[in-house]
Parts: sequence; C-alpha cells; structure tokens
Amino acid sequence: MKAEIITIGTEILLGQTVDTNSAWLGKALSEVGVEVQRVISISDNSDAIIKTLDEILSDTNWVIITGGLGPTKDDITKKVLAKYFNDELVYRPEIFEHIKDLFSRMGRVPNSLNKEQAYFPKKANILNNTRGTAQCMLWEHNEVKYISLPGVPYEMKGIVEDHILPKMVEQQDYFIENRYFLVQGIPESDLALRLTNWEGSLTESLSLAYLPSPGLVKLRLTCRGGIENSDRLLKELDSQSIQIREILGKDIFTESLRGIEYIISELFKKSGQTLATAESFTGGNIAAKITSVPGSSEFFKGSVVAYSNEIKILELGVNDNEINLNGPVSETVALQMANGIKSKYQVDWSIATTGYAGPIGGQGEAAGTVWLAILGPQVSWVKKFSMGINRERTISKSCLVILNELRLLMDK
Repeated sequence: MKAEIITIGTEILLGQTVDTNSAWLGKALSEVGVEVQRVISISDNSDAIIKTLDEILSDTNWVIITGGLGPTKDDITKKVLAKYFNDELVYRPEIFEHIKDLFSRMGRVPNSLNKEQAYFPKKANILNNTRGTAQCMLWEHNEVKYISLPGVPYEMKGIVEDHILPKMVEQQDYFIENRYFLVQGIPESDLALRLTNWEGSLTESLSLAYLPSPGLVKLRLTCRGGIENSDRLLKELDSQSIQIREILGKDIFTESLRGIEYIISELFKKSGQTLATAESFTGGNIAAKITSVPGSSEFFKGSVVAYSNEIKILELGVNDNEINLNGPVSETVALQMANGIKSKYQVDWSIATTGYAGPIGGQGEAAGTVWLAILGPQVSWVKKFSMGINRERTISKSCLVILNELRLLMDK
C-alpha cells in the first residue's frame, strides 16, 4: 500500500513554519506498513493544489493532505477540493453545534467565520475532529482515497490515530513489524562495526536501519512479508531482537521511541530517590526534559540555572577563588555546582553542567568544551567533553550524555 503526503501552506515554503506533520505522518504510516512515496509542500494557491492532485502517481492508494482548513480567507483547501471532486458545500448543523460546544468550553462564542467551517462537501465522508473546529474530509476517487486534514499538529495526529490508521490496517495485506533500539554516545559507524557479523546473517525478511541524530542513534529492525507468514516472521523478529540485546547490552537505553528522560523518570520512581540540577550552558534544558514527563514531581525537586559566575557563587556556593584561578569551566567548578545544588535541595542525586557552548570558547578552552558532573549515593562522577563548535548540538548532546550517564550510574 502506497501513499503521498501533501502539505499546504505558504508559511512552510517561506521557512516560517517547520513541517513537522510530514515527519510524523511518515513515521505513523510506515508503522502500519504503508510506504510513503512522496512528500510535497505547496502554497495556499488553487492552481498549485489542482496541479499537485493531477500529478498523483499512478500506483498511489492514499493521498494525505494537511493544512488550509481554518476559518480565514487564505484557507482555501476545502473549496478547491470540493470543486476538484465535482462536489458542493452544504451546511451541516451538527458541525456548527460541535464548534459551539468546543468554544463554550473555552469561554468563547463562535463568529461568522467559524460558521463557515460548518459547510462541508456533500459527497465527502466526515471523519470527526474532536479536538478542533475543522472537520476531516475523505473522498474516494478512481480507487484512491483522498484525506484532507487540518494543519494543526495536535488535531491532525488525533484524526489519523482515531480514524485513518485503523482503516489502513483493515486494508493491509502485508505484514510489517518494527523493533527499535536507542543508543546514546556511540557513533553510527562504531555501532555498525559491532553489528557487522550479526547483520550479515539476516534473512531477506529482515533489515536494519541506522537513524542517527546528535548524540543518539536509533536502530530500527524491520520484518516484512506476506500476511500469511506473519507468525513465522514475528518469531524471527523476536529471535533477532534477542541477539541485538546480547551484542549491545546496557548501551541500549530503551526499546521504545521515548526519550531518555522517560527512562530516568522510571528509575527514580522505582528507587524512591530524588534529583535536582544545576545548569550553566545547558540553560535549564535538562530540567525541561525531566519535567516534560508526567509524574516527574514525585522525584524532581528543582533546578538552578547558574549562568553567571555570580549566581554560581551566591546560589551554589562555588568558590570564587576557583573561578578566578581556573575559570568557570573546570572539573572543580562542575563538582562544586553539583554539591551545591545537592545540599541546597537535600536530594539524593544531583547533576551539574558548565561549559562553553559556542560559537566561541574562553579561558584558553575551545568552543564546545564542557564539564559534566553527577553526585549520588556513593557516587562522584565528573568528565570533560569536546562537543564541537555548534551551540545547539553542544547543548543537545550534553543533555543526552549526562542523562545517559545518570541512567548507567543508577542502574549499577
């Protein structure tokens, strides 16, 4: 089964909005065995929409369209699609009732523009959007299904999960299953060397993909074949997954697509211990990751973003002579920051980061030079890293490195 994704929005082409919808859809569709053949971004323009629809590939089964369903004049997708499929817009009172109910829960009253969203193509099937005002449209034309979704990611994802993926699964005659193994701190090429012999022994039904990002590699083991062989294929997939675990061991921090912060959360909830962070160049990013996990208040006590030397001294008790002697980026300062936050908040574990994120360094150190420290029960860990001159990558990689090290230390 094959699909194409069309994202509508001039703001995407101008770089003012990042098209995260296509990335999410590509992943979601691949998980149910649907091959995405193309992703196309076009402007809010009638001619562009029609031309793109006319050029859909001959073997495409599903066309997923996002964007242009809002209440403003530049949201033209519904009208253009209705015309393209020789359809007409008719007023659907139940849609407007849904809009009024949605607005009432937000203390608002819909206006005349919102009422326009209650006009719906007569021939299209409605896929309810319970999260927003724009309803999803489904047409079947020349044995191809065309789905028009709102561009708001939260709403789009909900409709796809509630309605579209189940429909695709029902029609799928092909077995596909994935296993994921996430590894931090090991370069893609090093992982490939460790897995060379094992990977060379895989049958044609199995394939391994390396999906690298700064400080992280996702390994995706995929099994494909006829639906009639699904039991055998699944057993083979499970058997090979065991072998990956044996080869990589604790270097695998999760076999889900969740971030490492979820693994940290599970460890702390299980142990009943507590955590606090003292961050300089990471600017609160570690604390933000941890608190993004529901229930993190059970173990995470707080953070101090000690960006300046003054705050390092006043809030964390860092020795000013040490800063004057060796600068704010040193082993001693990192440990003193970790000790300061640990004492301040009376926690079991503490994390500290200090470094030159870039693009310039300081005190004779190159950009990307960082010191990371962890203190815990009978644990004192500190290490220097060179993360490179890219500021964003240095911060991102440092967050992953220290959280993964915390995982390993807690799991001993």
